Amino acid sequence: MDLFFAFSLVFGYLAGSISSAILVCKLFGLPDPRTQGSHNAGATNVHRIGGKWAGFLTLLGDFLKTALPMVLVYKLDYGRPASLWVGVMAVIGHCYPIYFSFKGGKGVASLMTVVSLVISSFAILTIGTWLLTAYTFGRSSLASLLTISIIPVFGYHFKPELFIPLCALSAVVLIRHSSNIINLFRGSEPLIVAK
Repeated sequence: MDLFFAFSLVFGYLAGSISSAILVCKLFGLPDPRTQGSHNAGATNVHRIGGKWAGFLTLLGDFLKTALPMVLVYKLDYGRPASLWVGVMAVIGHCYPIYFSFKGGKGVASLMTVVSLVISSFAILTIGTWLLTAYTFGRSSLASLLTISIIPVFGYHFKPELFIPLCALSAVVLIRHSSNIINLFRGSEPLIVAK
């Protein structure tokens, strides 16, 4: 590992630590998303408490902060595996942001950004799985858990050279969803939009 790539990993984490959800809520005069709704600093919860535009801007911010460090590394000819590891660090930053007391989002939008950029053929699979499950069951966490689960499986079969970083990527997001798994079993997991 050379020095620039090491700095790129740190940069990925620091960029990922920028919480779009918290910043958008401040911009819109909304309460801290970690204190409302699902208490998650993510696009779904911001949409839940602030409406479509707030949710969209959060999603856009999550995409940009994840994509920029990945594209930088890729453009400097470090290849897809290196770009994927930088994406993993950005997702870790999103979930455990250094700027916000390590209390961040669940990492789903960042995860989908990473997978879509590194393996574009997986983009329809991941986004389609999430949208179909969310629309069918109305629960973001269930859609996220299903999407997280299929990524390493497809990576193993179609991109085996990326299997380990894909597992790391899914593991980070899965750990952040541990409380959602409990809530789903209890039947207390909130809907994306409350009825």
